[in-house]
Amino acid sequence: MKIEIGESLIYSYLKHLEGCRIVQTNWKTSGNWTVTEFEQNRARNLFNKIANAPQFEGIFKNSSFEQLMKQAEIDVLGINTTENTVFGIDVAFHTAGLNYGSKEETAIRVVKKIFRTIFIMQSYFNEYEKFNSYFISPKTNPATQNIIDDLIEKAKDLIEDSNISIDFISNDDFYNVIVDPLIKNINDENDTMELFARSVKLLQLDSRKNQFQTDTTKPKTIRKSINKNKRQIDNMLIGQFVQHCFRDAFSKNLISENEILNLQKPEYSKDTFDINFEVLRYKTRSPEDHNGRGRYYKRELFCNDYLLCSQWVEPQWDLFLSWLNKIGYDYKKELNITS
Repeated sequence: MKIEIGESLIYSYLKHLEGCRIVQTNWKTSGNWTVTEFEQNRARNLFNKIANAPQFEGIFKNSSFEQLMKQAEIDVLGINTTENTVFGIDVAFHTAGLNYGSKEETAIRVVKKIFRTIFIMQSYFNEYEKFNSYFISPKTNPATQNIIDDLIEKAKDLIEDSNISIDFISNDDFYNVIVDPLIKNINDENDTMELFARSVKLLQLDSRKNQFQTDTTKPKTIRKSINKNKRQIDNMLIGQFVQHCFRDAFSKNLISENEILNLQKPEYSKDTFDINFEVLRYKTRSPEDHNGRGRYYKRELFCNDYLLCSQWVEPQWDLFLSWLNKIGYDYKKELNITS
């Protein structure tokens, strides 16, 4: 079995830094899987939106949605089950630098791959709402990267969906935001299946002056990061943190009956959390919206009789913390956070 060091690196990155409890390299579909029209509807609509956009004219080279989806595969797939988030990352490890022909052709292929990965995740993991599609390469010609970055920004403006994250990581950013943070966070990990992590430990055993150690004395300029906005409290991302705090605050009788009524009002939820659905929905009501998309956690009830909205994203952190303060819940005290 062929093992790619780049894929092993991203495997460890997703597992240890993005909190993915399910990670697979060389993920491919099965011919025995059935994907219904409903499951593909969201991806098909996005495909049409991109294909008809002037700034991406011809990016799919007259390929239909069906042709683009044939033999779907992703280099590394990860699922953060606590955040209902799917990661699809493609890795290109070219020692001479990322190159698929001309600078323009290379940029188009990278962005096309990012789009295709979104379509695949939306179709085959339809029950999830949040999708992250990244293309990662350690070395890219700066002129090529400029073209790719420009296309990425145009793609973000076109997609305009807080539940979809796309990016291209290369050159200094590859080391600053992928490699260095991972090295700092795998000292206590001992999974022998992680080739990259094991190779790091091997080099760290060298008693001579080790050039492989991360140099923390040199200032680093991080231009961007695929997880720069992913705030964590006690290693919990926002979705997991919200669920924990709701359970704990209710168990301590800090969520009043009046507040429970307010949290069932779309207007109050929008004003308080900038969320597009009522935060609490009574258990007899459907957890789906009018399009059949699941918008609530189904596994348990919160505040005894209610489903809790699952549509939490990064910009809602401060709003949620303000609400906790309003109801008198001191999360730092409850989680034994000293700083």
